[in-house]
Amino acid sequence: MSPLRPFFIIFGLLFCANLSWAQRDKPDFRAFADAKQVLEGSFFEVTFALSNAEGTNFKAPTFGTAFTLVSGPSRSASTTIVNGRMSSEMAFSYALQAKKIGTYSFGPATVEVNGKILRSNSVTVEVVKNENVGRTGKTQKGEDLFVKAILNAREAYLGQQVRLDYKVYTRVDLENFNFVEESDYVGFYVEEIQHPDSRMEEEIVAGVRYNTRILRSIALYPQKVGQLNIDAATLQVAVVDGGNPDPLTGLTFGAEIRRVPLRTEAVALLVKPLPPNPPASFSGGVGIFNMNSAINRTEVTTDDALTLRLTLTGDGDMKRVRAPNLNLGENFEVYDPRTLDEEASETGGLRVSRKTVEYLIMPKKAGQYTIQPEFSFFNSESKQYETLKDYSYQLRIRKGSGKGISSRRDGLEGLGDLRPLKSITHLSKGNAPLFNNPLFWFIALAPFLAWSGTWAYQYLRAFGKERRDQMRLQKSARKVALNHLNHAEQHLQAKQSRDFYDAVSKAILGYLGDKLNIPKADWSKEKISAGMAQLNVQPELVERLQKLLQNCEMALFAGQANATAMQETYTNALEILTAVEDNN
Repeated sequence: MSPLRPFFIIFGLLFCANLSWAQRDKPDFRAFADAKQVLEGSFFEVTFALSNAEGTNFKAPTFGTAFTLVSGPSRSASTTIVNGRMSSEMAFSYALQAKKIGTYSFGPATVEVNGKILRSNSVTVEVVKNENVGRTGKTQKGEDLFVKAILNAREAYLGQQVRLDYKVYTRVDLENFNFVEESDYVGFYVEEIQHPDSRMEEEIVAGVRYNTRILRSIALYPQKVGQLNIDAATLQVAVVDGGNPDPLTGLTFGAEIRRVPLRTEAVALLVKPLPPNPPASFSGGVGIFNMNSAINRTEVTTDDALTLRLTLTGDGDMKRVRAPNLNLGENFEVYDPRTLDEEASETGGLRVSRKTVEYLIMPKKAGQYTIQPEFSFFNSESKQYETLKDYSYQLRIRKGSGKGISSRRDGLEGLGDLRPLKSITHLSKGNAPLFNNPLFWFIALAPFLAWSGTWAYQYLRAFGKERRDQMRLQKSARKVALNHLNHAEQHLQAKQSRDFYDAVSKAILGYLGDKLNIPKADWSKEKISAGMAQLNVQPELVERLQKLLQNCEMALFAGQANATAMQETYTNALEILTAVEDNN
């Protein structure tokens, strides 16, 4: 081969590249919608595309109150060379939902190119009436797909927990879903149930079998009496549409994803007042409650203080529950209780709260006393007030010197009396202070220095081992993730959809869990997404990750067997892992 041949090849490539650049078209900025007419309540996309230029400072127009912004902007870019002519395009897309009938125009968007401002054209969309708005049961093309808002009770007492489930009923394959609009829950205190029962189940409705799943659960605590209305919620679901089924494998090829709007019915809850004449120890709890108590000691003097802790656990609105009154009488002084901690967990599909309060008790008079904490609540199941009585504490109070209690009260309530200044003072010269002797300081500090050195050595040794373990785990994260993706690729080739999506989900969660040092028991979409900010990952990549995990979750739920979607999911997972690895 001639030694000049590589030179000519490189020269030819550079010449072609320069020729392509020279033949590049002029910049063009245009706007368009994927439909000129849309049904009320349905979804559509508006795209602003910049061709043959790199733009900055993109500004979209306002879409007005007739539309709900579902998502966006979603950014995409592409470059092509055809017959020596180069063309490129960057696009910004918005997903909108039409809310009001009429004809609407979106003003031009702007983008800056080489210091100049380009304006797009305006877009006009006509929203026409949709006879199916507000209905459940059928989508526009007649598939069996609908969503319900379901309360676990139609009547409740003030402060009682009521669970609201959003459940989908489907006989078609679903890709994903998202909530577009939901109620403001006026009159309720609201808490999200983080781990609802999202298992797929089969139910028969009007003689038709459906696959069902709870999409979201919310704990509602009514704050006022009367009928409280919960407005309808609007969702967007992606339905796998069309395609050619393979008679041997049952997989569908060439399918398309279509966005379908769904809307629940509005529901109402009748809130009843609590019965009259509650017990004296009632402090606002409504539901099912338990109480535990603990005291630090039972034998003290009148110079000392006692500490009593009460832990209240229940499924009612814990924010309405006040610390119970101890009613210890005039022989004890009880200071205002303080809340040590409040936390919540989930059991049996309900939110269970726990509150711990602490009382500081000062005995005033010696003697034998009995303390038995009480807590009264309204049982929403038996519909009666109930009183819990915990362990009875036998206290033995001895008479003190009278000084301790004065100093303790001084510390709690303010400064005590000041003694008068001493007016006559006799000064005398004493021996040199002991602390001026270096030997004293050496003997005094030697044990402390020895202990500090030992502690520092042990701490640095343990910290170094933990750090090495973390680094080893983070270095092996990519290897383990690629191993899972290799398994996913094998399931992809074998057209085993459930095993494929399970392997992809384990690859992503395992890789990021190891990178972020999150224990396997705490792996979740929320913690993984929140932790990616520590890796300085771009928000667009976090959004892609969330969508990928949601697609895997929905595929496992709905039994999706779309070969094209599986290939896209595999490619997307590999790109996300590569991008995160390159970013770090």
